[in-house]
Amino acid sequence: MTWKNLQIRILGWLMHFGFGADAVFYVLTILVGLLAGLTAVGFHMAMDQVQLLLLGARNVIEITRPWYLLPLIPAGGALIAAILMKLFVPEARGSGIPYTKIAYVANNGYIPARVWIGKFFIGALNIGSGSSLGREGPTVQICGGLASSIGRLFSLRRERIQALVPVGAAAGLAAAFNTPIAAVTFTLEEMVGDLNARVLGSIVLASVSAAVVERALLGGDPIFIVPIYSLGSPWELFLYAVVGIASALAGVAFMRTLLFIRGQWKKLGGGWLSVLATALGGLAVGLMALAVPEVLGAGYSALNKALAAGYAPGFLAMLLVFKLVSTAVSYGTGSAGGIFFPVLCLGAVSGGLVAETANFLVPGLISHPGSFALVGMGASFAAVIRTPMTSVLIIFELTQDYNTILALMVANAVAFGLAKRLHPQSIYPSLSLQDGVALPDHETEHLLHEIHVADAMVTDVFSLPSRMTVREAIERTRDLPFSGYPVLDEKGKLAGMVSQYDFNQARAKQSLDVPLAAVATRNYILHAHPDQSLDSVMAKLGSRRISRLPVVSREDPTRLLGIITAEDVISAFGKTRHERMAGEESQPS
Repeated sequence: MTWKNLQIRILGWLMHFGFGADAVFYVLTILVGLLAGLTAVGFHMAMDQVQLLLLGARNVIEITRPWYLLPLIPAGGALIAAILMKLFVPEARGSGIPYTKIAYVANNGYIPARVWIGKFFIGALNIGSGSSLGREGPTVQICGGLASSIGRLFSLRRERIQALVPVGAAAGLAAAFNTPIAAVTFTLEEMVGDLNARVLGSIVLASVSAAVVERALLGGDPIFIVPIYSLGSPWELFLYAVVGIASALAGVAFMRTLLFIRGQWKKLGGGWLSVLATALGGLAVGLMALAVPEVLGAGYSALNKALAAGYAPGFLAMLLVFKLVSTAVSYGTGSAGGIFFPVLCLGAVSGGLVAETANFLVPGLISHPGSFALVGMGASFAAVIRTPMTSVLIIFELTQDYNTILALMVANAVAFGLAKRLHPQSIYPSLSLQDGVALPDHETEHLLHEIHVADAMVTDVFSLPSRMTVREAIERTRDLPFSGYPVLDEKGKLAGMVSQYDFNQARAKQSLDVPLAAVATRNYILHAHPDQSLDSVMAKLGSRRISRLPVVSREDPTRLLGIITAEDVISAFGKTRHERMAGEESQPS
């Protein structure tokens, strides 16, 4: 039996039991969630086994290898990974989250199987050998790619395959981090860009399915031990604001360092010199590990100890600098691994440093220093990743304690605002932009939603009368740059739209002497209203791959008010954004 016949039988069986097209998609969603959970667990275990084999311990603080081998292990792992990426899977470099977002936004969800399978093995080797990166980002790319392959395997329509990518990404993150709620909000905020997206139900289903698999196989134990949180005094909220400031400064320093190193590495051109630079990046991390072993890997050991208030202020300061630089070097020189967990680690160290410094200056001022490290995790996430909902929910989901919310909101708001002021763009769009891909960020989407059609449309419209022949219309529009024109009847009402395509069809059929009304599109004319937002206009233009829309009255759809084009949208967006930036710069600091 061929796969095609098996597909038909499966779909026929599902429809026999009353499953429609949407219900079949939900069944596939659950399948994606279960397989993503298995894949995420497999990636976790593979990475652990590589680390155990090469470093001799699952906990980097307990490494048993001789000191002189320590710099060589991350360097060797990075070298082998770099060679594999150079020869076979260049897309496996980095976190994988920007790549997955580009695939979702720009490539209709297409992720080749070669990419996510390669990322699985190369990521396990690179991170397991000591690269100062995390597994969460790679898991997003791996499971998003798995979902894309499943969609193609079942011959789904292009838009269904595209919708499966964030479903798989969320499922992978839910299994990797054991936080299904935060996985849902992160995927919607960062990848989809809309908390009300139609794919929300599918993302929730897949995330829950993946989390169930992860907990069944690994026991559902927390990644780290969360300290008991208590707000000793309302005055502590001021110190939590200081945590927000510290996390923002550390986060901005991290982003700028990473982007600078990566920019220099990209100038090498992707040849064998780049491979050597990746290996040297691994060597640099290994050398730093001689002084601070906690820089190896994502930072689970360092974060746990920071939460337990196990570090002195001086060592916390050194750990903050070393972890920041080691992660920036690992990522910036082209290793395969993510920054999701290292960012949380930087936040925990920043928060712990604030608490321990306060207690050093005023002994006994803070009764639970570990809670400051906990809040610092969320603040750092808000500063670097810029997903406000997730930055709060991820800590709340880990603690299951509502008492943390107030301190989290204070620190996260301060960190988010200050980091945005110092470095306007978050890390993932910055990385995509460095690769020459400008993805829509949250600010762009919100601004497009706020601007109305009335602010961007052109009211001086060139139109054609419906009684004019096609031949006359072609002659009249010969020197005009427009691709489409509204057609008005004798009363000045909108009778249809005619395009260059319609003119070409009339030429082919030798129907040049018929009136425009005979060739114009008259039924189901795609249009806009003055009170609609520009993001809805862009969605309509993209759905039909057209360049302009007639703007009509809501009370009378035949009353033409203007025309709006993609260029008008871009112009209005640029003007509004420039005005807002000028207004922000004129405000006193």
